[in-house]
Amino acid sequence: ALEQCRNNSLSRFELENNNVSAEGFAEIAATLRTQSQLEELHLGRNNIGRDGCVALVNTLCVWQSSNLKFLDLSSNNIDDLRLCALVEGMSNCSNLEKLFLSDNRSITAAGLRSMSPLLQSESCSLQRIALENINFGDVGAISLADGLRVNKSMRTLNFAPMQSGISHVGWAAFSKLLCDTSSINSTYLSNHTLVDIGGFYDDSDTPPDIEGYLEWNRDGRRHSVIRKILESHPDLDMEPFFHWKLKFLPVIINWFGRAQEAGLEQSLGGRKLSSVYNFVRGMPMLVIGGQDKEKTRRRS
Repeated sequence: ALEQCRNNSLSRFELENNNVSAEGFAEIAATLRTQSQLEELHLGRNNIGRDGCVALVNTLCVWQSSNLKFLDLSSNNIDDLRLCALVEGMSNCSNLEKLFLSDNRSITAAGLRSMSPLLQSESCSLQRIALENINFGDVGAISLADGLRVNKSMRTLNFAPMQSGISHVGWAAFSKLLCDTSSINSTYLSNHTLVDIGGFYDDSDTPPDIEGYLEWNRDGRRHSVIRKILESHPDLDMEPFFHWKLKFLPVIINWFGRAQEAGLEQSLGGRKLSSVYNFVRGMPMLVIGGQDKEKTRRRS
């Protein structure tokens, strides 16, 4: 392993299925400090423990311009405190795309909550997190959903639903993350980038409503936003847009045009005409005034 990390052109480092001592891993981690060009670290099933986590964090913090894209820390006896420390080190890894933490069964909701700053960072590049065989429960699901609320990079959140300990309460948090129906604006600001939540090989335990939202997200953000708004708000409330006056009317018409281009005719129904009517009805004097000005302009 040490011979691997003395190679300055190394892009992938593997040390898996070894019960290395804390001292042994600390030596390896120290050698890795000069290897900021590494793109993949495969360290699964090594039981590195507390001292190993500290050594790894120190290495990650030294990498000022990290190229790391893949980090596998599965089955390493990582608990909440160690995960919290690792998050500090990973905040320096702005290119990190995949993080595997599966089979670290001591991680709880508190540990997952500590990941929120990483997930909410503008520099976050994470696309996939694996948390299989971790019983984080409903509180953990809520913590993950809260952490992902403003995230724009994550696409896959893997965990084993039957072993995660979550009930309809936890699933409801994920449902609200994907499609907050409390208002049109909340729906618009929901997460439209996640495409998989739950089992990697089998999504049969994922509730139908969540699987539906994920399917819409797979069609791309533009189509997903339109479909979620149309499906969640049968009667579009135009009143919040009145302060834009008639300037917003072309926007409404164009938005329904894009919905039609997206193949959502069934969801549209007669709502285009209804929405325009409600918008105009909300400010009749402005519409009449606009017509009078147009007549005067033509006469002159």
